[in-house]
Amino acid sequence: MSRDVKAPYLKSLQGYLWERGYQTGELKAPLFPDVAPKFAAWRKEKVEIIIYSSGSVPAQKLLFGHTNGEPANLIPMIADFFDTVNAGPKTERASYDKIASKHAAEFPVRADWLFLSDNVREVEAAKLAGMQSFVVERPGNAELSDEVRQQHKVIWSFDELED
Repeated sequence: MSRDVKAPYLKSLQGYLWERGYQTGELKAPLFPDVAPKFAAWRKEKVEIIIYSSGSVPAQKLLFGHTNGEPANLIPMIADFFDTVNAGPKTERASYDKIASKHAAEFPVRADWLFLSDNVREVEAAKLAGMQSFVVERPGNAELSDEVRQQHKVIWSFDELED
């Protein structure tokens, strides 16, 4: 797994081990301390949270259902899940168009959407789709250039965002 091999049989084994580990409580998805409280605050304010990850939707649900946060299960706070299968590549505008189209009845104004990512190319794609988008800089991420910092809003914590 350290080489990130994509062989289907290894992915199946990895999925089985993760599922078993999360279900038994031996594994918990590590969250930064600001995540679970901010999700709860957003939910209280009726802010819809939609997850878009390169990880599969089942893997997302496994992770968000078994976190080290309080509460540990964040799934009830999440309105929808997207991955590269049901939305497309995260660095392409069309993927964000697809997600926004699915929720256009409830949220027709794309400028009201906010997409957060540590990947600058994903932030740029979301902006091209008409969404607000910020770069989230966390410990362990690649250093951001001065140019990126000038072109994009960069935050360190969800606590920097208004509810």
